[in-house]
Amino acid sequence: MPRSDPVPPRTPVILPSRYYFDHFDEMLTFVESGYGHVLESTHSTFIKDFRSLNVDAACLYVRLANRKGRVFYRDSLRYEEISSLDGAVAELLERRFIRLPVPGDYANLLSLKTRLQLATLIKEQSDPGRSDGPRISSAKKADLLHLIPRQITFERAFPEDHLSHYLLQDRCEEVDFLLFLYFGRLQRGMTTFALRDLGLIRTSGFRTKFEARFPTRESAASAYHYAKVNDSLEQPTPGDVDALLAGLQDWPLPDDAATELARHQALHRLGRELERASRFEDALSVFSLSDQFPATERTVRLLLRLDDREGAEAFLLKLIDNPSCDEELIFAEDFYERKFHRKKMGRLTSLLRNAVVLPLDESGRDRPEAAAVRHFERRGVHAAHVENVIWQQLFGLLFWDLLFDPATAAIHNAFEFKPQDLNSGDFHRRHHEAIREKLKSLDDPPAALAALRATWELHSGTPNDLVPWYPDLFLHTCRLVEFAPPGGLASILESMAENHRANRSGFPDLIVFENEGLRFVEIKTEGDQIRRSQLVQMERLTRAGLTVELARVQWVLDPEQEYVVVDIETTGGRADAHRITEIGAVKLRGDTVIGEWSSLINPERSIPKFIVGLTGITDSMVADAPRFEEIADSFREFVGEAVFVAHRVKFDHGFIRAEFQRLGQEFRCPTLCTVVSMRRYFPGLPSYGLGPLCATLGIPLESHHRALCDARATAELLKRINGERFERQDLGAVG
Repeated sequence: MPRSDPVPPRTPVILPSRYYFDHFDEMLTFVESGYGHVLESTHSTFIKDFRSLNVDAACLYVRLANRKGRVFYRDSLRYEEISSLDGAVAELLERRFIRLPVPGDYANLLSLKTRLQLATLIKEQSDPGRSDGPRISSAKKADLLHLIPRQITFERAFPEDHLSHYLLQDRCEEVDFLLFLYFGRLQRGMTTFALRDLGLIRTSGFRTKFEARFPTRESAASAYHYAKVNDSLEQPTPGDVDALLAGLQDWPLPDDAATELARHQALHRLGRELERASRFEDALSVFSLSDQFPATERTVRLLLRLDDREGAEAFLLKLIDNPSCDEELIFAEDFYERKFHRKKMGRLTSLLRNAVVLPLDESGRDRPEAAAVRHFERRGVHAAHVENVIWQQLFGLLFWDLLFDPATAAIHNAFEFKPQDLNSGDFHRRHHEAIREKLKSLDDPPAALAALRATWELHSGTPNDLVPWYPDLFLHTCRLVEFAPPGGLASILESMAENHRANRSGFPDLIVFENEGLRFVEIKTEGDQIRRSQLVQMERLTRAGLTVELARVQWVLDPEQEYVVVDIETTGGRADAHRITEIGAVKLRGDTVIGEWSSLINPERSIPKFIVGLTGITDSMVADAPRFEEIADSFREFVGEAVFVAHRVKFDHGFIRAEFQRLGQEFRCPTLCTVVSMRRYFPGLPSYGLGPLCATLGIPLESHHRALCDARATAELLKRINGERFERQDLGAVG
């Protein structure tokens, strides 16, 4: 990789003292102007009441709305720009923007306290002689939070004269709904605006005038309802599940595709929670309300679990006749064959067992796709790891003007970088004819390539969530368009346009170009399974006339593989806070040492005394040594394409990656850890530290904690490891 110049430091941005108030006001103004037609009277009243607060009170309320949680210690609410905290609190209490605690807030009040404070509370307030529950001195905070309400009443834990020490944000529902209208999702606080002003995130710039994402009050309320339901099902309590089940009949009927999708997601999540609690009848009743995958799969499995074999068979046949998606069809056909025709092996397992075997060097275990690319390249065949991104790039470039046209893009605020109608299918419905014309243009590859290049040149680098602006990837995308069979790409891209969420992923790992043709290869290592979404895409590509292979990796050892065994010394243990003081490296091809590299490094900071005592490297020794940037190119060249080996490789490789990142460069290569390998191939040794291993195995280690000496010793460990690996490989081949 070519060397990059260091990124110049950014001039810090100082936000005004009441920036958060300005952001809240910006959000309210945006919602008032674009969503007045969906606001209930409670929301309009909230905005009116908020705007009538004095500045201190308004600022304090926004501070609370931006903070984590809803309960606060009053003494923690000290802000320089709020001149009168007491006056602000009094006004907010009077206007019902905040309130004092009540017994229903018990759990939230307890969660404010530290583990030590909770332990002290239970020791002071519990009835003498009680022994139920965990030992207080060793109990975790979660255990104490569970135990205290069972042993101590709210009134004893929080006497009335202490309640004024706490404040709770009120009118939260109004704020949450207003933020939902702005962002289209549940969002706490206004951090996004601050990050924009600090220059840490950019706005999209696709539109300056935004259409409301919800056309009616009912559509907004329905979308908000399902957003809250799905949020509550992220980590639900049994009480949450019971409440959702009891209120199921009151769930609103969605009137748009996006909310319908959220409803099916909520039904699936609720049903799964009931399944986990072994409430199978309840779970089945919830799943039966959804006719979409994967709830339909759960319905079939529960019918069988409840011994309704006839019902399960009928339901499966119904899914086969009229599937909601390709993934559902694959499940239904495969499951039906196995459960009702006694087929012993599932379709996915059968495919995997019949896959071609790809022999890859074992050093590539941590990055099998990269190892496969190297395998093809060594045989003169060009390959690249593209997976889903090549299809995302082609999709985004082909339909760019439809996706991001300033007049029609389904983008509802400046923080959105992807049209919001893609996942619901509305994008395809809105632009059906134009999409067809774009797809037809692929029948003329030279013209299609000219159009793609023009779009690339005009928009390259524009922030968005669809098109990755990688020049190397773009070359592969162009070759895909050039060599794909006639009509082969249209069906794939149209399925992505119809339902981007369901069809944007699952594509094979590699694209391989050979003899002016191309094929796709999905890589599976030992223990990997084929996901149904992957099979869907593989079959879709095959129907489109593209060649797709499934390759099962067989890890082997290459006797000519090169390894660079590295050891570093540092000023401390964390790569983000410390620097390298010395690097030693030994290069091997097989068992033969073919080169050594070493250098002291000026860490540009002092070396702690205990590190000096450990390594013997002093500040004076590194004062005139090169800085890392001065040896970076030489070290990278020495490593080359070799496997990076170290004793605790995450430490050494992590530090070197961090040093390159400080230069604005990336450093990645396959790695091998001699600690892990020694444990695997030489189990039962008393210790796996470098010093004890060398003593046990008789390996010289004359200057332990000096980089080159330790690298040489580690190279000897690698020779022993590879000897064992080759022996086992040979035995496996014989067997």
